[in-house]
Amino acid sequence: MIVNQKELSQCLGISSRRVRQLREEGLFKLSQEGRGYVLEKSIQEYIDYKVNAETGRRASISKEEVQAEHEEVKKQISLLKLRKLRRELHEAADVEAYLSDMLVRFKNRLMAVPAKLAMQVSGEKDLNVIIQIIKKELTAVLEELSEYDPDEIDGQAGDSDEELEEEYEEEEEGDGE
Repeated sequence: MIVNQKELSQCLGISSRRVRQLREEGLFKLSQEGRGYVLEKSIQEYIDYKVNAETGRRASISKEEVQAEHEEVKKQISLLKLRKLRRELHEAADVEAYLSDMLVRFKNRLMAVPAKLAMQVSGEKDLNVIIQIIKKELTAVLEELSEYDPDEIDGQAGDSDEELEEEYEEEEEGDGE
């Protein structure tokens, strides 16, 4: 049975406007003649739509939902940029490069310890003095590991807050295009 928009809305208990919205979302198909809706098929489509909506499996995502999701993603990106600006967050590649460099320097200093200590402790007879010399040198080598500066990680050591703010604003302008 072919019905028009108003008749379909009365059968389903919804407004004509809602029938039109659902058709625009791809729910109701016009009959082959294009003059109305096949009542039996439209009712079944509407029942399936309502069941899926109730169980959380919607047939189509509304434009508002897509926009809301897009806005949420933009919000998350802005929060990440803000954390990066505040030096609470760093790029993984920057951290990896910084740590690799720091550990290579540490390894080189550590490998140089035996030769340096050999000269300092040669001829020393007092065991306590030897232990103190070794501890002093090892402490100096270990100090390098404790010299963490988050500004060095992303190569922005010494940047002023104004420069960082300008950089953030430039990124924001670039994202808006």
